[in-house]
Amino acid sequence: MINVALELEPCRGNRSGIGNYTYELARRLTGQEDLQFTGNVYGQWGKAPPMPELPVPIREFRGFPYGVYRRLWHVAPIPYRWMFPQRAALTAFFDYIVPPRIDGAVLTTVHDLTYLRCPETMKRQNLRRISRDIAYSLERSSRIITISRFSKQELVELLGVPEENIEIVPPAPCIPAGAAPMDTVRTRYRIRRPFLLYVGTIEPRKNLTILLKAFQRLRRESGLAHQLVLAGGLGWGGGEICRSAEAAGLLEDVVVTGYLSTAERNALYQNAEAFAFPSLYEGFGIPPLEAMAHGCPVVCSSAASLPEVVGDAARLVDPVDESGMAEGLWQVLTDQAYRSRLIEEGYKQSNVYSWSASAEKFTDICRAVLAER
Repeated sequence: MINVALELEPCRGNRSGIGNYTYELARRLTGQEDLQFTGNVYGQWGKAPPMPELPVPIREFRGFPYGVYRRLWHVAPIPYRWMFPQRAALTAFFDYIVPPRIDGAVLTTVHDLTYLRCPETMKRQNLRRISRDIAYSLERSSRIITISRFSKQELVELLGVPEENIEIVPPAPCIPAGAAPMDTVRTRYRIRRPFLLYVGTIEPRKNLTILLKAFQRLRRESGLAHQLVLAGGLGWGGGEICRSAEAAGLLEDVVVTGYLSTAERNALYQNAEAFAFPSLYEGFGIPPLEAMAHGCPVVCSSAASLPEVVGDAARLVDPVDESGMAEGLWQVLTDQAYRSRLIEEGYKQSNVYSWSASAEKFTDICRAVLAER
């Protein structure tokens, strides 16, 4: 049996996009007759963010955290086998960057090219890290995995990666069974009226400032009585978005929940009047599919990969057009026939993607790379 190592550090703590992608794939990579998948994680100083339970065996290097290792690997010749002595024929990385001195074959996942398309929306440290190390990571990898046809084309056009070296392994909706009691969720987060919902990290790339302006326009011009619930943890720049809501006098109408449990998130999806996803740039975009799977009609940005992901099952809007976004939300809220069609099409679209199918595709890529060695 051939050992395939999975670098699972993104699974730690409160997971969002990349963490969810890594976790959902890893928990399905079992039961192979020819491959043994093993998880690798790095040590932590102080109180470690929790690792979720996974069916793959996990080995932890207890020397120092990944952040320290990442700072050292350009200046100190630290062999990767010192970090993870279990030898692997293939190591898969899920967060863009491949460390130097890796033994065996390598896969890396490049989710999108935000660092080139929207660098102003990124934390400077992350921008510098990806800009510095992406060229080596691409060169060192036997295959590049990405998550949509859109992102594959970005890799070809912006970085010159040959099409035949890129494989698409898309995400899917993350829908654990069960939802929290909505009365409890309403009380905890001060949701007192019907509401519009956004789910995701609170950060500049998500374009929430325009959503706030569209929401304020609807309140002013159409008498909208709903609240707007922004459900997600604060990312880099998220505080400024919250301050803009305060400056607009929307404190009573805009709810920022912070990071939610999956049961709380499911309750919000099931009870929202509409779901808004106004991102400027996404390599994929899981939350619109999750909303669809729960029967919530979606108003979605027409940018980047999102038309590919949502198909005909969402009301698409220009992400920089405040008026158009307000119009799209109002149509979904008031046009019952259109609303019903979106809900029906949304159920179908959410079933287009499957984590099991993606895990099978990932496994086939591993076998293909190993067969070439």
